[in-house]
Amino acid sequence: MADGEVRSEAVRLLFRSPFPALANLAVACLLALVAWGSVPTGILSSWLLAMTVATGGRFALWRRFRRSPGAACDAPRWERRLQVGVAITSLLWGLTGIAVATLQLPIQVEGVIAISVGGMIAGAVFSMTASTAVFRTYVIPSAVGPILGFLAVADRDHVAIAGMGVVYLLVVLLWGRDAERAIATGIRLRLENEALVKDLRRAREQAEAAEILKRESFANLGHELRTPLNAIIGFAQSLEAELWGPLGSPRYREYAQAIGDSGRHLFELIQGILDIARHDAGMLELDEDRLDLAALARTCAGMLDGTARSGGVTLTAEVPTDGLPVTADATKMRQIVINLLANAVRFTPAGGRVSVNVERREDGQIELRVEDNGIGLAPEDVPRALEPFIQVAHHGRRNHGGAGLGLPLSKRLAELHGGRLEIDSSLGSGTVVRVLLPAERAVGPD
Repeated sequence: MADGEVRSEAVRLLFRSPFPALANLAVACLLALVAWGSVPTGILSSWLLAMTVATGGRFALWRRFRRSPGAACDAPRWERRLQVGVAITSLLWGLTGIAVATLQLPIQVEGVIAISVGGMIAGAVFSMTASTAVFRTYVIPSAVGPILGFLAVADRDHVAIAGMGVVYLLVVLLWGRDAERAIATGIRLRLENEALVKDLRRAREQAEAAEILKRESFANLGHELRTPLNAIIGFAQSLEAELWGPLGSPRYREYAQAIGDSGRHLFELIQGILDIARHDAGMLELDEDRLDLAALARTCAGMLDGTARSGGVTLTAEVPTDGLPVTADATKMRQIVINLLANAVRFTPAGGRVSVNVERREDGQIELRVEDNGIGLAPEDVPRALEPFIQVAHHGRRNHGGAGLGLPLSKRLAELHGGRLEIDSSLGSGTVVRVLLPAERAVGPD
């Protein structure tokens, strides 16, 4: 933090309030009232008038500073101005020592002088220590004058009072030094905190702008990619079905089918990426309605049965025959079941088994469980498998494909329903994936 900024803030503290100047005049008036009759009227009136003019000057300086928006930017000049103002006030307090030395003042008047000067010096610790120069300019002449005045009387009592004044002055100077250091440290910390807050606010604004840009980019990207993909898939289906006449060679039909399958795979991949991005951006919402989770699981198993059979995998659905009604988003629940079943089939070798189970647990939660006896995962790999685009490598096994989106997307969709996704797996022994929905999503019979 630059010293100039600290000094500017210190000057602002010096001009924070006109009260110290007004308090100075009020104490001077009270002292004059006590000394009236003990000090020649002309001298006392002149001293009080001078104190009034000096206080008025300090007050006018305070008003000018407060009315100048950029005053603190020229801190040294304003500090010098205030130093001149307090120097005049300080010299006027110092003149009280002449009265003590030359006039035979009553003891009560001398006591009020000592108390008044001591009080104003103590007040300077609270109002002027933001600037060491201003503080010392005010304190030293104010104290030295009365000290020399009491010392000049030369009797034991007055010398003792002068000695106490010297000790008091040293203590006040030490307090002022410590106060100035504490104020400077406090100013530095406050300015650093403000700078940090500004940096954090700027970083947050930049992050929000980047998030908005990401959302818009993903929305545009989804539209730009899905539009031509729909055309590719549609044309491939038309060619495969030979809607406008024979293609001339069976290979063309195979190519058309491969193009359609690839387009659909790419479409699903893009949709998965967009869904994850929407979820992370808080834009993915549920379209909830009543659905039969058992029937949905059975339907999804039927959709993947052909894929499972082609890989030599047995796929079964073990669900309640009387159904299991819940309140949920049917499309997203279907995504969860298909993702988990497809994942299980992909990582289960020929001869293996995959099953989907739906049940209501004793605690009321709805459990959707997909279980296989495939290659499984090491426990330390489970968290990585739930990260998007991460494909956990299995030593000595072939790459089973996939974009690494099935489990992460299913986890986010389960959490969107207020549930959670759990994985129990061991390498070489298979995997159990559970999706647990909260009990309040269960629907009773009509």
